[in-house]
Amino acid sequence: MARTAISGISEQDALARDLAQSLRANGVQVVDRDEADALLRITRMDTGRRTLSVGGDARVSEYEVYLTIGFQVEGLGSEFEIPTQTLTLTRDYLFDPAGVLGRSEQERVLRESMRRDAVQLILLRLQSAAR
Repeated sequence: MARTAISGISEQDALARDLAQSLRANGVQVVDRDEADALLRITRMDTGRRTLSVGGDARVSEYEVYLTIGFQVEGLGSEFEIPTQTLTLTRDYLFDPAGVLGRSEQERVLRESMRRDAVQLILLRLQSAAR
């Protein structure tokens, strides 16, 4: 995996940028597919929000945000391979109807945190499989 290409998501996507940055920080060259000896393919990426609880007034009082990422690694010209794996991360928060503007900022921060955690989990799985 000394030279790895990332596919399945746009290079402009925050997950792709974070993955590339973390791979480089760990000594991996992120290259185009035709130069790669491994292909890290993002096979699935879902995000969303679910209601966790409703108060006595029938209004939402708690939400859960989630991020699900599927990925696999294909060795290009080598035996190294990681079959498709799926990560699901969740965070929950209390909903304050008086702070609707703050809610979107809170969700954004939680989603960024989940994305960073997902990148670290992917790297740990790559390191474990490479041993």
